[in-house]
Amino acid sequence: MELSELARFNPWWTTGRVREALLERFKRKAYYAAEKELERRQATLIWGMRRMGKTVLTYQLIDKLLKGGTSPKNILYFSFDEASSSVDAVLEAYQREALNRTFESSSGRIYVFFDEIQKADDWENKVKLHYDLYPGVKFVLTGSASVQLRRRSRESMAGRMFSLLVEPLSFEEFLELSGKPVEAIKKDPRLWDRELAPLFHRYLRYGSFPELVGEEDEERARSYIRDGIVERVIYRDLPSEFGLRDVELLRALFNIVAASPGAITSYREVSKDLGRDQRTVSDYFGYLEYGLLTRSVYNYRGSPIASARKAKKVYLGTPNLASGEEKASKLLENFVLMKTDARFFYRDGFEVDFVLADGEGLTAVEVKERGTDARQLRLFGRKFGGRVKRKLLVTMERGTVEGAEAIPAWEFALL
Repeated sequence: MELSELARFNPWWTTGRVREALLERFKRKAYYAAEKELERRQATLIWGMRRMGKTVLTYQLIDKLLKGGTSPKNILYFSFDEASSSVDAVLEAYQREALNRTFESSSGRIYVFFDEIQKADDWENKVKLHYDLYPGVKFVLTGSASVQLRRRSRESMAGRMFSLLVEPLSFEEFLELSGKPVEAIKKDPRLWDRELAPLFHRYLRYGSFPELVGEEDEERARSYIRDGIVERVIYRDLPSEFGLRDVELLRALFNIVAASPGAITSYREVSKDLGRDQRTVSDYFGYLEYGLLTRSVYNYRGSPIASARKAKKVYLGTPNLASGEEKASKLLENFVLMKTDARFFYRDGFEVDFVLADGEGLTAVEVKERGTDARQLRLFGRKFGGRVKRKLLVTMERGTVEGAEAIPAWEFALL
């Protein structure tokens, strides 16, 4: 590899700074978590769904280092998404062509940023080798959602790597990017109901992707999500990683979820409807979840094993991935899942949308677009008694409800 090929990824070697076009003024919460890791010995793995700002975050970290006095040549960036190479080839060329010395003879800390690392062959063993040999080299790796990325980092880099998930944009981040006074809003959300309600509707449709915050054309936003995220994961990322041949089955299963997020899903029924083997359907649903396009919630039964045997609901990784024809109530329900990271719902004679279980007890959450009917929550409270510490009704309206806490969705989003 020639110096010119490396230099095109590292313009600060000659200018001493990161180009403004590569940076964003707004820094996501994940940035501050990653910033704390810069001076730690462990490698840092930054991963998540496509188009969540991982590359921008990387450039912001590099900008931080340069402004803090790190020598420009001591910072290497390389994207395996834009150029085909190996970890060894890039590191050898960097030492030979840019540093003019080996890592072993270098003074000062070296920072190596590898973008889309999962596209490099045997990356985990090669990074591990350099990590063990050269304590002065700090590795920061990024990658799109990938089961192999996470599995290999855990297996080969055990104890050597800190993993950081870049999640979909929160409503708070959405408001900050929209120029809204978040702290003032959080002090008394009731004063902002009229302004927050339409913003929250837009957020549900396409606001969890940073590049779409200022977009007002919903059709253009949906095209961005469809072509830049969904199609790429279904037709490129997952088939490439798992060697999948039945790509149309992946698309069909995703379409089922996108049309009705949160529906009770039976692999047996889906396999009959699509004329596919039930085990294959189960596996392909798993691939979608590995790609962060979907996530499953299980019927609460008090133990993980018992819950896993029961019916499941399948949601989207973010409500923004929905087909565009679903009801607003389904988008809201999907949002509450994303916000709470719930693992369970409850269904046995009556149904509660989400059950949050921790060492202190149970929190039951019901989601309704309109109305203040909390009957399901009261039934849950009677069934589980003193174990229930809180009953929440999340709705698109502000009001009061008997036997539960009612909270508007946009206020719930800021908790």
